[in-house]
Amino acid sequence: MTTTPQVTVPRQRLAPSAEPERRGRTEISERVVTKIACCAAREVPEVLDVRLGGAPWTHSSSAEVRGERATLKLDVTVAYPAPLHAVAARLREHVRNRVAMQTGLDVTRLDVIMTDLAGGPA
Repeated sequence: MTTTPQVTVPRQRLAPSAEPERRGRTEISERVVTKIACCAAREVPEVLDVRLGGAPWTHSSSAEVRGERATLKLDVTVAYPAPLHAVAARLREHVRNRVAMQTGLDVTRLDVIMTDLAGGPA
């Protein structure tokens, strides 16, 4: 008579007591939100450059996160002769949507600082 060897199965983990959204929290740093906003701004065709950082006396892009809300400041170079007001409106809408989609944050304010024009007469 042959006996089958006994196999010990490790005990399975207990099912989590709460759904995933309630087990912890996710924090997204202001630097990451700034980088996402800068990448999104570069996706707008008339935006040629976005300054992420620089010397203390220069303009740079930044984000401030408070809870589920973010305020952004973007320092951009725009193609000449693009209509600046229309570019700013398109930029605000695109960046707000992209940041919300990737982070879940509500962008309550987005300041656009156009510090340079490129592609036209100096």
